[in-house]
Formats: sequence, structure tokens, C-alpha cells
Amino acid sequence: MAAKETADPSAVQISHEDRPRSPRQRGYVTLFGTWCKGCGLCIEFCPQQVFEANGQGRPVVAHPERCTACHWCDTHCPDMAITVRRLEPEEVEELEAQGGNR
Repeated sequence: MAAKETADPSAVQISHEDRPRSPRQRGYVTLFGTWCKGCGLCIEFCPQQVFEANGQGRPVVAHPERCTACHWCDTHCPDMAITVRRLEPEEVEELEAQGGNR
């Protein structure tokens, strides 16, 4: 039988301090509908599910508050119909004061 193991107390201590969380990065998505051919890549692969399909299956920015400016959509859009701009902290505060959307 193995000897009884004890954990190093310094390795298992949990900090109970309330550290301020850094604000989540946000982005502003612009979708140029006339350039979009409706391939659906942005809808299917957006990690934050910012896009949804409209009645004709074309993308719309349904949840702009979820955008983290990862740039997956504008990097992979074959029609270059999407742009993403990273919002500054002041812009995020202003949007959240207005209700969180756009």
C-alpha cells in the first residue's frame, strides 16, 4: 500500500479576494447585405452565435452584444461582406448604458 499523500497547502489555496474582472472585449459587426451571397459560413461558425438566418436564409446580425471581435467572420467571409471593429472600453460602457445592443 502506498504511503499517505498530502497536498502541498500552497498549491491548493484558493484566493477569496474579489478581483476586478477585466471587461470582455466587444466588437461592432457590419454586414453588407448586397455583397453577401448567403453562403452561411458566418451563421454556422461564429463562436459567439452573433448571426442568425433571416426568412430567406441570409445572415443578419441578431446578437451584436455577443461579438468579441474575434474576426472569424470577416476573415472567412468569401464575399468580404462583413467587417468587425473592436470597440473601445468607453464605447462598450456607452452601449451597455443604452441597453446592451448596438
